[in-house]
Amino acid sequence: MANYKLFYFPGRGTAEAVRLLFAHKEIKYEDIRIAGEEWQKEKPNMPFGVMPVLEEDGKKLGGSVIILRYLGEKYGLAGSNAWDNAHLANISDFIKDFSTEMYKVHFEKDETRKQELQKRFTEELIPKFFGKLNELAATTGYLCCGRLTWPDLQLFCVLDFILKGHPEMLSSYPGLASLRKNVEADANMSKWIKERPETEF
Repeated sequence: MANYKLFYFPGRGTAEAVRLLFAHKEIKYEDIRIAGEEWQKEKPNMPFGVMPVLEEDGKKLGGSVIILRYLGEKYGLAGSNAWDNAHLANISDFIKDFSTEMYKVHFEKDETRKQELQKRFTEELIPKFFGKLNELAATTGYLCCGRLTWPDLQLFCVLDFILKGHPEMLSSYPGLASLRKNVEADANMSKWIKERPETEF
């Protein structure tokens, strides 16, 4: 087994899906959380100066989706052929587009602009993105291949973030509710979810 370190800020954020994958596969790793001045010192040592970063046997790989995809393909949470893997990447891009819009709302400082973004997010973007993702998960509770794959973990973390403020959100999307239950039903991931540090984000 490779020697892994995961570098991220002191929160769940975009690294949490990787932590779920490690939990699911019972892979040991160092969960290194960096903040403030320590991050400024470490930043030049990170690929492209951003986190999360995965270190595997001394080699560093940056980018939350890239890390998740790499580990998913390495540890059996990908497709069984090139077409399935391309489809999974397509789904992941769709989820990332939604996440970008979600973070725009969350981090907007101007209150008037924030309300405008929130209205668009709730009335337009959630039906668009959740509607399509719900279709994908409707039959099996998974986005592709009828089993757990790495974009399921990516989406789970997005849903986790949204449901903090809107716990009723999945009532209209039973496929997504099933996906969430499927992840939480996994004993290893459930244990991590219960025991993970409480953080602001």
